[in-house]
Amino acid sequence: MKKIAAILSAAAVAAAGLFSFSACGSAEVTFSLSDDGTYYIVSGVTGNKSALKSYDIPAEYDDGEHGVLPVKEIATDAFMSCNSLTSVTIPDSITTIGTRAFAYNNILELTIPDSVTYIGYAAFAYSSSLTTVVIPSSVTDLGPYAFAYCSRLENAHVEADISTLFAGTFRGIYTITEADVYTETNLTELYLPATLTMMHTTAIEGNFMETIYFAGTTEQWDALKVFYAEEKLPEEGDEDGETEIVQIFYTEEQKTAHFQGVTVVCSDGTLVYENNTVTRS
Repeated sequence: MKKIAAILSAAAVAAAGLFSFSACGSAEVTFSLSDDGTYYIVSGVTGNKSALKSYDIPAEYDDGEHGVLPVKEIATDAFMSCNSLTSVTIPDSITTIGTRAFAYNNILELTIPDSVTYIGYAAFAYSSSLTTVVIPSSVTDLGPYAFAYCSRLENAHVEADISTLFAGTFRGIYTITEADVYTETNLTELYLPATLTMMHTTAIEGNFMETIYFAGTTEQWDALKVFYAEEKLPEEGDEDGETEIVQIFYTEEQKTAHFQGVTVVCSDGTLVYENNTVTRS
């Protein structure tokens, strides 16, 4: 995963004089300077996080020591657990949204600007009020569990030219009983780019998915590989061997079963998965 620059300990930052504050009621949004000193990073929120209800991230910032510089990154855990946060503005200076940056909040509407190239692991996980998300074409890295467990998410548009949907990207909240599967997630529509060639088995798991709009052709969809990761232990007697993580691909039968109940609308036709078969039109 991409490393977020200059996520410094509070003591180290205070000693170096790089910590600055922007008051938001009794909560304070903090900033730090990047390692190369050319931009600022939104580091986190101190004080009473529950007091932070809305925040406009500035495109530029001045800590009083290093002058006016662009704000380019939102650090790991920056706004995590700000459970009263319902509105946030992300400026088009931001390129990186870090791991769990907005996890466990109540953002109602989200606009990810075209400047963003990296969305980290679980960046918006458990955003319980989010209903729609558009991932712009600028994004080249979409991390695992990026929008997992967003209980009100109804549709997601992936406009980014990514090749893989990793584990749990849009995973729903669900319960498996002896009788049935119950979901608390509303995601029924998903838009995927023609560049997609691989999807982890848990990428959309736990949703009552109805329709996938795939920008590619039916032939490209047929070539899509559904996979999961598995540990491969060293062979017996191989003392110097290391455990490997290998990808296991579904068979065509397993893939058909995986998409049961889903209609896939491609650029040149439609595939309907039902009764363990695929109907084409």
